[in-house]
Parts: sequence; C-alpha cells; structure tokens
Amino acid sequence: MPSRLLLLAAAFALIAGCAAPRAVIWDGSSVERWHVQGHAGMVGVVPTATLSAAGQAQLDAAKGILGDSLLDSTTLRNSARTLVAASLDMPGMNTVVSAHMGLGWGLEAGYRREGGANAWSLRWQFLSAKKAGVNGGIGVMYSSLEYEVPSVLGDVQKALGYEFKRKDVSIPVVFSKPLGDGGEYGSVGGGLVGAWTSTQYGFDPEGFYKSVVGASGETTVLDKLPDQKTSFLSYGGVVFGKFGFKRVWLMTGVTVLYQDYGSYQVPGTDPVGLSGLTILPSAGVEFRI
Repeated sequence: MPSRLLLLAAAFALIAGCAAPRAVIWDGSSVERWHVQGHAGMVGVVPTATLSAAGQAQLDAAKGILGDSLLDSTTLRNSARTLVAASLDMPGMNTVVSAHMGLGWGLEAGYRREGGANAWSLRWQFLSAKKAGVNGGIGVMYSSLEYEVPSVLGDVQKALGYEFKRKDVSIPVVFSKPLGDGGEYGSVGGGLVGAWTSTQYGFDPEGFYKSVVGASGETTVLDKLPDQKTSFLSYGGVVFGKFGFKRVWLMTGVTVLYQDYGSYQVPGTDPVGLSGLTILPSAGVEFRI
C-alpha cells in the first residue's frame, strides 16, 4: 500500500495543485522592526484520503456520469466523492511566496500566496536564543480559497454544478536551535500546529435523474444542494532545517497533519465521509533585508 501511494503521489506531482496554505515555513525567530523576511519556494501536498479517493480508477469512474443523464447511486456517489476529495486536498505541487515585516517587540505581520490562495499572518517570537538557548514563536494565519478542480475533473465539476470554498485558521508553535552566532548559518527545529477549517459547498446537477428505489422504470430529478456548510479540525507537527549564511538560507521542512474532514451531503445518495493524513514537504529560499 505505501508503494502505491508513493506512485500516485509522484503522478499527481505533475499536476499544478491548488490547496490551502498549511505547511509551516518558519523557525520561530522574528525580524527586527521595519526589516523584511521573504521566502520563495515550493510546497508539496500528499494527502492519503485524496490519493485513495482520486486514483486513476476513481478518476475514470467519476467521468462515468458524462453523457448519461440517468445515474445509479453508486456512480453518483463515486463521482461526488472524488470531487469532494479533490477539492479538500488535491495532491500536487504549489509555488509559495511570502513576505513578513517586523513590527517590534518580537512581532511581525505578513502575506503569503500559495497556489490559488491568499493568506495573512501575525507571528510573535516569545523566546530568544540569547536568553533561553532556543528561539520559540507562535503564529496565527488566515487563508481563503475558492476552488476549481484540475482540468482532469473539470467536466465532472461542471456537470454536477459543484462549487467549493474554504477558509482556514492555523496556529503553529515552533522552536529552533540557531546555528552559528545569532543563527547566521541557519537553524534546526520543529513544533506543533493546529488548524480549523470552514467549508461552504453546493451541487446543482441540472438535467440529471436517478431511478426510484422500489419503483420499476420510475425516475426522479436530482435535487439541488446549495449552500452546504461544515467545518473540521486538523493537528500535527513539523520538522525543519534552515542552512545558509548571513541573510540568505535554504529552508526545508515537512509538516504532517491529521484531518477528519467530516461528512459531505451529496444529491441523490448517502453522504460522503473522508479522513486521513496530509504530508506537506516544503523547500525554498529565505532571505532577510
């Protein structure tokens, strides 16, 4: 099973992802007042729930609704499950750029653009290696995303009239050991992260029908399901290393989250439920000016 997941992840790495910013890309140290810390790199998304719900066989099955207005419950549920899984956590690679400005007193505020999402954050360094031997910081990040699935599922999304929006609030707490005087060579460390996600979604499957159970030959129109809402929690950890000199470093890390996405209503069939781990490897260049 692990080898199959890795093969699927490698295949999906060729797809440009569109996912909420959740990878922790920070070592817990803040910049001085009016100074700026920037980051540019890549973040991978490897979610076990989506890999099992959106493999090639599932993608082919999802397309089974196209060209047929009369759907059976199994085909409909499989198509909807693949759409929901892809919008919650589509495997792939995202570019990420961010900039944070120091405000003084260990505080810094910033903006992050990752995939199709915008994020704003406030971070506070509450421990200094000069006094405690390690740097420690806590942050809060808010992001919003209106999702369109990749072209491989675009026709299915249009056919079922599927829309999906999400908002995320994440809180990382990280600690790091500086390398060199004042961390001039970088740092190594890790921490914990928790997040809350609110989703709004809906289906408008115009022109589709399903058979009526127990009534031979009878059909019924699939109902719309507009403005559905749900929320879920995520929690996990991160490890990272930052290596370079003075003001430019290469920062790499891995964030791992467990998520129980909850239950999602689907027109004409039973709700869809998903849960699993999401692995978020990251690598990029960090600089301070």
